[in-house]
Amino acid sequence: MMSWFMKNIIRLSGNRIIFPFYHIVSDEDCPHVKHLYPIKRIAKFEEELDFLQKYYQPIGLEELLNHIQNKTQPQKPSFFLTFDDGLRECHDVIAPILKKRNIPAAFFLNTGFVGNKGLFYRYKISLIIESLQHSKSEIQISNGDLLKWSYHDLEKIDDLAQQLNINFSEFLQNEKPYMSWEEIMELKNHGFYFGSHSIDHPLYKMISLEEQIRQTEESVNETVNQLDLDYRIFSFPFTDYEVKKMFFRKIFDQKICNLTFATAGIKNDEFQNNIQRFSMDRCLKSPEKFMVKKIVYFLIKKILRKQTRVHS
Repeated sequence: MMSWFMKNIIRLSGNRIIFPFYHIVSDEDCPHVKHLYPIKRIAKFEEELDFLQKYYQPIGLEELLNHIQNKTQPQKPSFFLTFDDGLRECHDVIAPILKKRNIPAAFFLNTGFVGNKGLFYRYKISLIIESLQHSKSEIQISNGDLLKWSYHDLEKIDDLAQQLNINFSEFLQNEKPYMSWEEIMELKNHGFYFGSHSIDHPLYKMISLEEQIRQTEESVNETVNQLDLDYRIFSFPFTDYEVKKMFFRKIFDQKICNLTFATAGIKNDEFQNNIQRFSMDRCLKSPEKFMVKKIVYFLIKKILRKQTRVHS
């Protein structure tokens, strides 16, 4: 019954390509991630891939670009899989599973963190929360307040870490949370795709247009040059919400990017080269039920003519 219903609701949606994305898959504790969002366990990831492969066929970047450029649709419902942040698990855990299943995917990198040169400020916050939960510190600050700190609070974050004797440099050296360029090149040689995810993961609506362009262009250029790529793709850190039309016009007109990827869910976009994705990180139970909710929500938006992201 679910199989029949699933196939028909997919057909009704009219979406011939969906864009699920993840951050991390691991059976380890991962203290730099665990206080931000659920860590996808390997068995759950495999279950979700089983679901995707049952109802959709995987496609590669070349086919996706071809459909977008020619405004065509694949004959069968398809999915293009992506992963943000360039974490070590992409190389150690995720890629071997995808290779075994013959599923192509794109990995998006924060170029300022590749090779463990730096650490995303939210990962720093997760490590601080972990430390506060396991220490006898007299520092009184709630997890909720910590999670409200932003890219512009880096000095406060680093000061608090110092008070707690957290050494981020040691964590980077010992744990190596990010892939190296050598590991990335290995995956590229196995047929996986790579794009940039900005230099150091700011929320774009909180930085100037000039800084948005710099973060995008410099990180895309470094990714392309390091890996000798003939395509230029980028995924927004966090979201493209409140990113202005001018940004998209500049990066597409100046050919800084071929495609950009955002996070508004199953949704269309006024810029055909800006792809809206949905996060699988919070798919905690049945992937069927999770996807039905996503598709039904899209259909309701479609009825209300609110299925397209419009930028100001």
